[in-house]
Amino acid sequence: MKKLEKLVELHHANTRPVDTVSIQNLELKLGFALSDEYQRYLSTFGVIVFDAYETYGLGVPDDYYLNVFAAFSDLSRDPNYPKNTVPLLDIGDGQYYLYDNQARKVLVWATPNGGIVRVVKDGLEAFLIKHVFAG
Repeated sequence: MKKLEKLVELHHANTRPVDTVSIQNLELKLGFALSDEYQRYLSTFGVIVFDAYETYGLGVPDDYYLNVFAAFSDLSRDPNYPKNTVPLLDIGDGQYYLYDNQARKVLVWATPNGGIVRVVKDGLEAFLIKHVFAG
């Protein structure tokens, strides 16, 4: 995630990196393992806030809207919520970018009753660069 780190630094984006214990606690609450890639995102950035773009993650209070577990808890009430996924970004109009920790893919998911709309071709780092920094 070196390119993303450079962009975060260059643009002075706000981040909240977290430690391993915080990531392990999240895995326990979620009930599934996080991919190495997503763990690196959390330990390096936690969340990324730049201009109008805000990613879900850790390093914020448990009840804060950007807290990934708070968002997961709300969204996963939908019976069509995909397994092993965590929210990345709110697209609007009931659509979200999710990260599938098992397949290591970014998904576009719609609620209610929309399900998975499409699979994004970019990996996590390229996706975040493109959607947070319009790169």
